[in-house]
Amino acid sequence: MSPAHQNDPICAQITPVGYAAVTVIRISGKAAIDIVARHFKPAHKLTKSPSHRLIHGVFLSQTGQPVDDVLLSVFRSPHSYTGEDSVEISCHGNPNLANRILQNLLQHCRLANPGEFTLRAYLNGKLDLSQAEAVNDLIHAQASKAESAALMQLHGILSHHLQGILERISEARLRCELAIDFADQDLPQIDLVDLKTRLLGLIQDTCDLAARGEQGKHIREGVKICLAGAPNAGKSSLFNAFLQHNRAIVTPHPGTTRDYLEESISLAGFPIVIYDTAGLRSSTDEIESAGIAKSYSLMQSSDLIILLLDATGNMDSMQAGIPSDLLPKTITAYSKADLLAPSYVRIEHAIYCSATLPDGLEQLSAAILQHLMLSEDILSQPLITNTRHLAALEKCNKALQQALYALDTEAGFEFIAFELISASHALEEILGVITPDDLLESIFSNFCIGK
Repeated sequence: MSPAHQNDPICAQITPVGYAAVTVIRISGKAAIDIVARHFKPAHKLTKSPSHRLIHGVFLSQTGQPVDDVLLSVFRSPHSYTGEDSVEISCHGNPNLANRILQNLLQHCRLANPGEFTLRAYLNGKLDLSQAEAVNDLIHAQASKAESAALMQLHGILSHHLQGILERISEARLRCELAIDFADQDLPQIDLVDLKTRLLGLIQDTCDLAARGEQGKHIREGVKICLAGAPNAGKSSLFNAFLQHNRAIVTPHPGTTRDYLEESISLAGFPIVIYDTAGLRSSTDEIESAGIAKSYSLMQSSDLIILLLDATGNMDSMQAGIPSDLLPKTITAYSKADLLAPSYVRIEHAIYCSATLPDGLEQLSAAILQHLMLSEDILSQPLITNTRHLAALEKCNKALQQALYALDTEAGFEFIAFELISASHALEEILGVITPDDLLESIFSNFCIGK
């Protein structure tokens, strides 16, 4: 957004479109309160109102005709979401009424771009960039853990942690710059052991944060799990059991599933995208062969493969069906455990599951969370969940490693300071201290209008 348009008054509906009990329209920017006052009775109550007050009245058309009874929420700069004067207009949830109110407001302001309210909050210092991104993450979160992670980021837990790392990098850099500036004076030498200890601590902390970031990405983006196995191994039944309704067709005839099915679920609060795929076998049927080829493609792109073996049949028949390079991300589970006789001797430490027993998915669910290292305490500390953030953090860590190498090889304090500046810049990209305009456009274009 160009500086010339940053203060333009903007408006948009901030609740979903459609019939509802209430619809809310927000207007923000220079003269926002005065613009609403032109269409509000009693206007003087609005113009004289302090911030954070509710005012009931009537919204009027350009010609002074009543449009609807409304409740105004008044927010004066800088104590608003955007940091500007803002008014939120709550009207009856009739789309026609909302449109008429918007049409009247748009005589004096323009429609907000996607994410522009949050962009203004960032530009006005109400949020840093990572917090602004968390707003959109919270809106689109698919499970409770994703919601909690986004809320933590919105509350600034990650920002505060990164600020602490930035301060430590600056302290180390300051020592190097002092050594450079006063090299020709008779002053005590910089403590190289202390500097190395500082660098090692920074490297360890950024490594730990990056390691948690892989799990964080799973929380934000969801874990892709592919159900694989021979025809009639119980994949579709298990798929339905995870969804808790009959989404896939289940028959006793092998090869019922020809194409894959995809659904999103929540597993212990973690977002999961689960795929039911065509059974793996040699086939001369053109359609079935295409489905099997797609199954292998989904296995390649998934985060985890669950190889189902029929516990009542030949349990070793499908081990060769998984390419060797995919075995590290494969869990083998024995299906149809409910059909096993009480005298059946189960394989020690093997995973058995059932689509019909009340606790039939417990062992498999626990194995999934353990394999992906998704634990309850993952949200007890700062967490990276964003690919952009993770890339910047890795750039920071690389620069810190280079600074340590420069120290160990006695390359000079100039080289150490240079790498520490690069490390700081990488973290500042996450917080939005250094932000190219095209990056802002990319981030906020993914927001909905009204946020």
